[in-house]
Parts: sequence; structure tokens; C-alpha cells
Amino acid sequence: MRESCEAASDGRTVVDNARETRRLPRKVLHVLNSAGGGAALSTEALVEQFRLAGVEACAVCHDAGTPDQRERIRAMTRGAVLFTPLYWWNRKIRAAAWKRPLLELRQIMQTGWARRSAELVTRFAREQGADLIHTNTILVPEGGVAARRLGLPHVWHLRELLGPDQPFQLSKRAAALRRYLQKHASLIVANSHTSAKTAGEAIPADMLRIVPNGIDLSAFQPRREPWPAGKPLVVGMVAALTSRTKKHPLFIRAAAQCQDLAGVEFHLFGDDPGAGDHYAAELHQLVEQLSLGDRFRFRGHVVDPAQIMSQIDILVHPADNESFGRVAVEGMAAGLPVVGVRGGGVAEIVLDGETGLLVAPNDPQKLAIVIQQLARAAPLRERMGAAGRKRAEELYSIEACAAGMLRVYEEAMQRPLGSGNPLPRRERGE
Repeated sequence: MRESCEAASDGRTVVDNARETRRLPRKVLHVLNSAGGGAALSTEALVEQFRLAGVEACAVCHDAGTPDQRERIRAMTRGAVLFTPLYWWNRKIRAAAWKRPLLELRQIMQTGWARRSAELVTRFAREQGADLIHTNTILVPEGGVAARRLGLPHVWHLRELLGPDQPFQLSKRAAALRRYLQKHASLIVANSHTSAKTAGEAIPADMLRIVPNGIDLSAFQPRREPWPAGKPLVVGMVAALTSRTKKHPLFIRAAAQCQDLAGVEFHLFGDDPGAGDHYAAELHQLVEQLSLGDRFRFRGHVVDPAQIMSQIDILVHPADNESFGRVAVEGMAAGLPVVGVRGGGVAEIVLDGETGLLVAPNDPQKLAIVIQQLARAAPLRERMGAAGRKRAEELYSIEACAAGMLRVYEEAMQRPLGSGNPLPRRERGE
């Protein structure tokens, strides 16, 4: 049977596996608040999947990130990227009170209250012929402003936990944020039910779609060969010491309560700035104070997450303040049981008693109890690891995430923002 499709006048039409025609954008402008971090990693993986559907990419990225991270963004967009300061709504809220005026003044000077930066995004979208803008964080407004000026669809991605008691607090309160989103977004995508629920009334229900983050599962393979005799069982945590929100001390204190657990080591993977960083120095001091000795190792930064997971037997992720929890999915993909807490996105990813074990937040004693339970039961670890791999394949593959986002794009193409003049067809590359 022959498949046929027609090219739409203002978007890309492709044929999916069900042999149905779909109206998708030709080129998406991705707005990123950093070249590093989870949002950038998720976007990089998705762009490759989008190209298979005929959707090209360009990007505007906040002027932050390492040279290697920026190079990955350049490669992702094949050079079609603009690095420029963007206005962060939350920056002045999260900082110490005395710093807020200084940070706000700096942002105003760099972005002109987001007016100058929004104009740069608008101009870049026009030059690139983008016909949809996807802002990959709720923290910067420029993508929505540019889409409204150009009459383009705008997908706004909620990847953060918002609210008065949450890690991210915006200057706009719920009612004001809701009105702003209604004017500046076609659809809003949350990366988990947790992030959507936390945002509450700030997100209009009729605009909300849930698409969990996805990872490339092919990079992670469950261990098939048994560990050599005498090799220690490794309980690992993966989180850079440059982050103050991952709750590293919980992991260290739990390790201290497992002192009588023979043949077990605790490894902390992640960028370690050492004594020059106050928080990192405190973590090293805590290990010494608790007399953990050689049982606890700081492994530093490892580029390849799959390499990290291949060295771990039990993954521990004690943070309860994340909207998703990418590392938990990576652990499950590698066939590891995951120990987490009943809070944040990890509690949504890990099925307690099936793919891992969950305990109350901020309780190192209970964390230690379940670590010991898993360390002493190889069959339980194997069963949970296999169930975790299956769950990752079903819900958190990059293919599943891309399919969900393309459905959002398809719907958003029917909802261009009503203000401003749409790009002429010749400027859209049609």
C-alpha cells in the first residue's frame, strides 16, 4: 500500500507509523536558560529524534555553561545558535535578600528588563525561519514575548518545582503568572505530574500537557556478569557537589549508620570543587567527622553516566526537591534498584517495593535501613533492577518522550499566539 501526504502551507506534514498525516513545524527555536543541566541534556537528545520527523532545530541559549557544554549546543543545532544573556524571573527571589538588588540591576543592564533580550530572540527566530518556539524552562520569558510578536505557536516547558515553599519562586504570583501564560503560551508542558501539581493554579488546566523526560536507553545496559569474588558492593549517589539542593549530607549520614555492613563501599560521583568551595569542603569534613575512612569515596566528575551506573550496585537519590529526577531513570535503565524519598519527581518515577524503595525525606536512619535491606539481598536487587529497566523502557525512553513532544507540537501549530503579525511565508522558508 502506498503512503501519501500533502505539504501544509505553514508547517511540515509527515506520515507517522499509523499512516496518518501530521502537521508539524519545519524548524523549532529552542530557548534554553543554560548550556548545561537537565533541560539542555533533554533537548539535545530530543532534537535528534525530531530530525527523523523532518523537524530542524535552532537555539537561543543563556550565556552560561562550560565550553564543552556550549559546543554540544552548537553541534545540536549545526551552528544555528545564539548565546546571549536572558532575564531570569527567579534569580532575584532565590538569592539572599542583600544580593537581590545587585542581581536585578545586573539583569536589567544585560537584558533591558527582558525587552532587549526578547528583541534579540525575535530577530533570531525571524532570521532562522522558525515556525514554533519552545522555551525549555519556565524561568525565562523571552520565548513567549518573541512568539507573541511574531504570531507563532509557543510551547512553554515547566521543568521546575514552583511555589512559596519550593526551590523555584517567581516574582509573579499564581494569578498573575496564569494570566501571563495564557497570553504568551500556546501549550504548557510539564515534565512530571509532580511539577504540574506543585504549580497549582498558576497553570491553566486546558493548556497543560504532561510529557515525562526521556533518555537514550541504548547507552545503559544492565550488568549480565556477576561481580568478581571479593569485590565490594557499591552504594552510589550521583550529584555534583556544586549543587546545594541534592542533599548529599543525607547520603553521608546514612553511610555512617551502615558501619556494620561488611563488604560495602559508598561512592559519591559528581564534580568536586574541593576546599575552594564552602559546601564541598563541609561534605569532606563530614565524612572525616563520621570516621567513614576508606568506606566512603569521592569519585569526582565522570562524563559518561552509563559508565557511572556500571560501577554501582545500589543507586541512592535522597533529594525530594526535584521536578523529575533524571539520574533515577538512568539507574533504572542500567538495571539498578533505586533508593529514593517520597517527595519530588523521584517518588513518581520509582515504584516503591517494585523498582526500588522509598523512605520519608530527610531521614538518614530510614535511608540506612533500606540500603542495608538491599545490600543483604541479591535476589531482591536483581528483581527490582529488572523491573526498573522494564519501567524505563515503557515510560522514559527518548523515543516515547519525542513522540509525546511531537504530539504537543502538532497541537500547538493550531494555536499560534494571537498578537503580532505572523511571519510571511517566504521568511518561514516556504
